[in-house]
Amino acid sequence: MTLGKYLLLVAALAMGFSPGSLGAQKLDRAVLAYGSTGANLTPFWVAREAGLYKQYGLEVDIVFFRGSTIAINALATKDAHFGAFGASSAVLAKLGGVDTVLIATAAPGLLFYLVTKKEIRNANDLKGKRIAISRPGTDSDLGARVAVQRLGLNEKDVSFISLGTDTERVAAMVQGVVDATVVTVSGYVTAQKLGFHSILDLGQANIPYEAAGLITTRTLMRDNSELVMKYVKGFVAAIHYAKNNREPTLKILSKYMRTDDRDVLTASYDYFVGRIIPRAPYVSEKGLQAVIDFIRQRNPQTPQVKAADFMDNRYIKELDDSGFIKALYSR
Repeated sequence: MTLGKYLLLVAALAMGFSPGSLGAQKLDRAVLAYGSTGANLTPFWVAREAGLYKQYGLEVDIVFFRGSTIAINALATKDAHFGAFGASSAVLAKLGGVDTVLIATAAPGLLFYLVTKKEIRNANDLKGKRIAISRPGTDSDLGARVAVQRLGLNEKDVSFISLGTDTERVAAMVQGVVDATVVTVSGYVTAQKLGFHSILDLGQANIPYEAAGLITTRTLMRDNSELVMKYVKGFVAAIHYAKNNREPTLKILSKYMRTDDRDVLTASYDYFVGRIIPRAPYVSEKGLQAVIDFIRQRNPQTPQVKAADFMDNRYIKELDDSGFIKALYSR
């Protein structure tokens, strides 16, 4: 039994259906793979918890994988229909032969805070220091390097050290292993509580980038475009729901971010739902090209490719042109 079939069976049993009744269900079924607990994935979680996928004819099972690489594999093996993860992972997967494609954005922009020890207050103080990233070639790697450049320094002026997640990198600062790191807003709130501060908010720089998006495959778009459209409708409706239902959305964030810290949840909601996630979530060609350029910078053997080959805004455009999105916000 494939992972996808197993997940559908588990979901059906949990809902009180017998295995023999699976084929009788009226809703189409789909599986979403995701690899992060960051609030940039808010619409994916809200769509399921608020029943919006069902409203548009889909029963969606969402499955967490530790890391985008593993989540991508679920798309490659067709055990998942959709993915919620970084654009860089989708680009690398396509370069490796998987027909991944970005069809909506969840977090446009390079959205990191450069967090440092209190004694580091400017670029000069940062010289010779150690900055933690998750691993080479990731968004945090790019974020750290751009932050250094924005401060007027050369990358050679600092050391970059791979140390894992936001939580692990902040812990390394507490232990004195590193002097600085880049974190998302939730990590920033935690870092502040531990006595650290930020000397740069990259989110305010409006740097074109595609940090996280809705990923599918061109094969699914060709074979079942109607299912893809149903999913995109649920995703877009979830953005509207999140923007207009603060407390229910905070409860959903608590479940999927796995925290009860009200400060973290509130900051995450205000940042992503309030500032970042757009009503019409078009993938930015300029932002996606920035992802590709960074990948090529780290690996010069990367083929010369265009962002347009890795994205397709047809579903968002159809919902925008038809008035679907406008109608959501006129209720």
